[in-house]
Amino acid sequence: MDKKLLIVLPHINFLLSILIVFHHSFTSPITCIGSFYPSIYGFTITIERYMYNLSECAVPVFFFLSAYLFYRTYDGSWGHYMYKMKRRFWSLLVPYIIFSTMGYLKVLVINSSKINGGVGGWLESLWLSNTMPLWFIRELIVMSLLAPIIYRVKKNSFAAILLSLILIVLSIMNFISYRSFLYWLPIYLMGAFLDANIIHRTFTWLSDAHNRLIAMVFFLGYLVWVWFLPNGLEKGDSLYSFEFIVFRLFTPIVFSVVIYVIYELHIKDRKWMHYSFFVYCMHAPVIALLGLLYDRVFIEFLDVELVKYIFIVIFANTFCVLVAMFLERYIPWGWIILNGKR
Repeated sequence: MDKKLLIVLPHINFLLSILIVFHHSFTSPITCIGSFYPSIYGFTITIERYMYNLSECAVPVFFFLSAYLFYRTYDGSWGHYMYKMKRRFWSLLVPYIIFSTMGYLKVLVINSSKINGGVGGWLESLWLSNTMPLWFIRELIVMSLLAPIIYRVKKNSFAAILLSLILIVLSIMNFISYRSFLYWLPIYLMGAFLDANIIHRTFTWLSDAHNRLIAMVFFLGYLVWVWFLPNGLEKGDSLYSFEFIVFRLFTPIVFSVVIYVIYELHIKDRKWMHYSFFVYCMHAPVIALLGLLYDRVFIEFLDVELVKYIFIVIFANTFCVLVAMFLERYIPWGWIILNGKR
């Protein structure tokens, strides 16, 4: 039954990659100014703020599905753990080092005052993930290394729930950083618990017209909720932090509706949907370059902030996919390494 989920994974990953690009392409400071009236923000910032908030769903789904893919076959044995680690070495660690090094060199050339030079500075950039927004890969590496412990927690539902509640409370109180694996461990555990039986029951429940209506109302409510996220204020207030954490915990549940709809519509699996990991890793410098290009070439006759925003989103995705296709065709050995042997 879990084949239904595996079938739509390229579609979901492609959607998440688009959302990640939306999240980092904003052209104005995106924050909550103490009001939720769109008129106060203006048309452009309203759209950018909504898309910025909506794209918050990408990281929870990423960790949720990563855990599912890891634990759907992991049996807890030492041999299987070593097998998984060898796979993660190529699929996570090697690409993380390569792309983080690219980011480090970029900052070193463009703005060397913001980073320490030498081997020490490079190692620091790998540890802090401060030159490329790849911290989620770094934390996924940590959670993969902790698989034997997480597996034992997963086998004890009470321990998993208790640990999750403790981590949620600590996160709400801002004792745990957003970029720490501990923050995401409750959602990761949710994905680890996902199995063929749960997927079957979810699809069966959604196959009923009455239940689908309930799910769609819930989904629309989620889309409305997005606007009211107090972005920019999360770190300074426990109430705001609580709202974000609840939103992120609900996100994998909401995405079950998206997965079901994609599956039922029989949306074809296209080749360009399979380059999402490369988009995750390369989008940040591409967004920066496209922003500079727009400001130098197009801004004189098209100085419209919303147009710039849409331009960057569309061409950042397109450029990354085209580069990936080029590498795959003409430098296959390099592509295999950059794409983590996927």
